[in-house]
Amino acid sequence: MPFAFSKVNAVMRAVRMSRQREVAAARMTALEESNHLLQSQARQLENQTNEARELAHELALTNEELRAVISEARKAWAAADSANRSKAEFLTVMSHELRTPLNSIGGYVDLLEMELRGPLTGAQKSDLTRIKRSQLHLLGIINDILNFTRLEATEVKYDIIDVPLRPLITDLDAVVSSLARAKSVAYRCDSPSRNVYARTDPDKLRQVMINLLSNAVKFTPAGGRVRVSCTLKEKTVSIHVEDNGPGIPHDKHESVFEPFVQLDRGLTRTTEGTGLGLAISRGLARGMGGDIVLRSDPGVGSVFTVTVPLATRTPSHNRKELQRNER
Repeated sequence: MPFAFSKVNAVMRAVRMSRQREVAAARMTALEESNHLLQSQARQLENQTNEARELAHELALTNEELRAVISEARKAWAAADSANRSKAEFLTVMSHELRTPLNSIGGYVDLLEMELRGPLTGAQKSDLTRIKRSQLHLLGIINDILNFTRLEATEVKYDIIDVPLRPLITDLDAVVSSLARAKSVAYRCDSPSRNVYARTDPDKLRQVMINLLSNAVKFTPAGGRVRVSCTLKEKTVSIHVEDNGPGIPHDKHESVFEPFVQLDRGLTRTTEGTGLGLAISRGLARGMGGDIVLRSDPGVGSVFTVTVPLATRTPSHNRKELQRNER
């Protein structure tokens, strides 16, 4: 019996040792796998670190290039701003220098027409009329250039007040009606009611309206029509200048507001002007917190709409009335 117990104990010890060896081998295998994983992760981390260093180097180069580009852009902007100021100053000085002799020419023409230096023949009066027309035309061009340079230099001052629209629009009849009659164009003005007020600069708005109406009459052929009307919304009032002239192609709707742009180009064009009127008008409208937009179809006509803020003193029943008319 003692021999049998001794043999069993030996077998049990052998089994335990075998299990311990298996556990140790499993642990060793797990440690080796962990070591391989750690080494792989270390290599990945090293690669990522190298990539990060490369990216940081590229970013540093990009930042340097960006700083250089910004520096060049600032220099270019400063040069352009200086050139723009020089151009504006030159045009302003030249406009004043040209206006002085032109005003003198106009004054002398007026004196001659008054026949203070003696009677004039019919041919002489006709010549003086042509001189006067040319003098006014040149003066208008110079005034347009001067106004445009002021707009570009943001030197235009606005006197924003509550303005009754009816008398302002009605006063345009004296100017527009004579132009329309001279071209055999029918002119119609649908004035708003007396209690409609706009929050705007009356002189600037009048200048905008004269520009738009003059253009409408200028580009509308004989027998055509020009119409002015108003519509109201909750916070704005819109003044529409409509004509049945040749219209404007859709791809030119924005370019007509750019300075010195004229659709009728070349030596054979039939209309005069510098191409600054619409650019000045839109600049003035936006300076008053409004805008000018165009709706036009070739062969149908055009509608230029000036929108300005509506004064709060406009009674609510007038707003509803014009909104109904708009519908």
